[in-house]
Amino acid sequence: MPTADVVAQQKDSIVQLPVFELTDTSVYRRMPVSVINAGSLEQIREVDLGEILRRQPNVSGIRRGGYALDPVVRGFRYSQISVFLDEGIHIEGGCPNRMDPVLAHIEPEQVNSLEIVKGPYLLQYGPAPSASIHIKTRPDQSAFNRGFHATSHTGFDAGRNGLKQHISLLFSAEKAFLSLGGGIKDYDNYTDGNGKEWNSSFTKKDISADAGFKTGKSGFLILSYRGSFGRDILFPALPMDEKKGNTNIFSGYFERYNPANPEKRLTLSAYHSKVYHVMDNSFRPQYNEVVPPYNGIMQATAIADASSTGGRFSISYPFKNLNMLHGIDTRITTKDGTRDMRMIMIMDGQEYTSEKKINLWRDALIFNTGLFTSAVLKKGKTEAFLAARLDLNHAESGDTLIVAKEGNLWYKSTPVNQLLFSISGNITYRLTKKTTIGVGLARSQRTGDMQERYIKFLATGFDRYDYLGNPQIKPETNHQADLMLTYRPGKAQLLVNLFISRIDNYITGILLPPNVARPLSQGAPGVKQFGNIDAAVFTGLEASLSWIPFKNSNIGVSGAYTFAYFTKAEKIILENNQLAGTEIIKNDPVPEIPALDATMIFSYKFRKPRLKPQLTVRAVAAQNHVSISYYEEKSPGYVITDLALIYYPHKLVSLSAGVSNLFDIAYYDHLNRRLLGSNEKLYEPGRSFYINLKIKI
Repeated sequence: MPTADVVAQQKDSIVQLPVFELTDTSVYRRMPVSVINAGSLEQIREVDLGEILRRQPNVSGIRRGGYALDPVVRGFRYSQISVFLDEGIHIEGGCPNRMDPVLAHIEPEQVNSLEIVKGPYLLQYGPAPSASIHIKTRPDQSAFNRGFHATSHTGFDAGRNGLKQHISLLFSAEKAFLSLGGGIKDYDNYTDGNGKEWNSSFTKKDISADAGFKTGKSGFLILSYRGSFGRDILFPALPMDEKKGNTNIFSGYFERYNPANPEKRLTLSAYHSKVYHVMDNSFRPQYNEVVPPYNGIMQATAIADASSTGGRFSISYPFKNLNMLHGIDTRITTKDGTRDMRMIMIMDGQEYTSEKKINLWRDALIFNTGLFTSAVLKKGKTEAFLAARLDLNHAESGDTLIVAKEGNLWYKSTPVNQLLFSISGNITYRLTKKTTIGVGLARSQRTGDMQERYIKFLATGFDRYDYLGNPQIKPETNHQADLMLTYRPGKAQLLVNLFISRIDNYITGILLPPNVARPLSQGAPGVKQFGNIDAAVFTGLEASLSWIPFKNSNIGVSGAYTFAYFTKAEKIILENNQLAGTEIIKNDPVPEIPALDATMIFSYKFRKPRLKPQLTVRAVAAQNHVSISYYEEKSPGYVITDLALIYYPHKLVSLSAGVSNLFDIAYYDHLNRRLLGSNEKLYEPGRSFYINLKIKI
């Protein structure tokens, strides 16, 4: 929803940094934000939004295969990050192992820009627990006056024999426009720097449509559709692969404003997203042959239906020295899924088949309604922002499972209502013409998600334990502070951001006694139930320097680090994979925290011919600060180098080519999952040559 600040952006400048892009407006000076625009998305090799985000400082990703990386921002992950489209469109993934995180349902070619807000500051689009990723896909108001345009994006990745093609068309008149788009991606397995091939192929198709209509001189309506369809997406670090994934998103957006005072706006929006997800192990040997420790053929299939339906209403207007925003939003999330397991054994010449059907979720529902308000003050050298929201969250499920032992009730699905309160404030002060300092303070809450509340006996974490949901789980509460400094001396720009965050009632897995619940997954040493522990503390920094040493050149350096620990954690002592006792550990590191990383980029623009070569070097330190209580393993550091060349032979044509992982380094990121059935980490792709061609008419 375009607030008064967003309107003001049209008058501000965009500062292109080589490591990331900072939109230099009052909105983003008050928040720790990274912005990636469509132009950058067109010029890179990656075809997955999760992998693209890993280019940003203090943003990493969990790799389970060759596609659908799961973003991690400052060490926060999963539902600790609010990921949404446009005016608060949410998508509930289908896979309990997160082979389809939210970003996997949107293709980069459908995206106009990505905004990563590092902290619980963006409260007007739903609860913002610890970070927000805002994906903008809808055409803006300028689409009404652009006539006819056609754009073609073609790309080839030699390392994966991967081909992508996307075409978009726009027909517009003064009072209406129609935009259509569609594409396909077909990628084979990739090979790492050691020459090992990983089963990681995938096929994706996407389609989009937008229709816009002007409603008088001061309003417009846009109706949109987004479709994403995955087939045969392989995940070597998961027990199954994605056989089929269908995503359909329908949305409508209406805006009315005052032509004499554009800061006065009223917006209405509604959406419905539906995900149908089918997983099986048909690409695995055990589907057709006996593989130890099984003594028969094991065939497994899981099907999940998930949907999210919501709406939003807001008004914004100036009041004296303030720009005000008020609104209400609502979201209904539903999920239902089953897992079928079949064991086929041959004994004494006879074939025996046993089948087991398990509910992953059963008619699960989470209904959230929130009220939000914000105010912006601009006075002299000072800009201040204050936002707050109040949410009523209702959760229920049709589960009939009851886990009780010796008078203690461990699992029973009863309806739960929770009231959440979040507030954030930011203030910036321009010390000099070159220096700006900013401070952000926030408190936010999040409830347990579908998995944390209702999942039943499935190995969904980075360890091998089966996990059980907790319908009565308490909300996490995040208290965070950011200190931001911007310094622009001539041809350089320095950005520094320090942060600290304490999360009370941190949600994590807690081991259940063996006499309460036993695992169902093969090889799982026990069952962990999602629950709350005392607190976790996250602290760290991001810093970047952009410098123009001489005409047409640019050097950028960025670095980021997060240090996180539990104030108190319980370590499970195992002997022969059996519980032998527990031990309390103080200040134990939070597991799966990215290591210290730094990136350096050098680029130069030639005027004739219009060429821009670019060298990128990324160094990641070893991660030795690992969790003792979670038996987390250390990971080595690495340095990789990329080369790229961007060429503009014509104003309507651009060509980008390059080589990633130039020296064919064999490496893996600390967050990469292990290969299923072993302790071997999933390695990153080796050297790969790529080329992208964009033609626009």
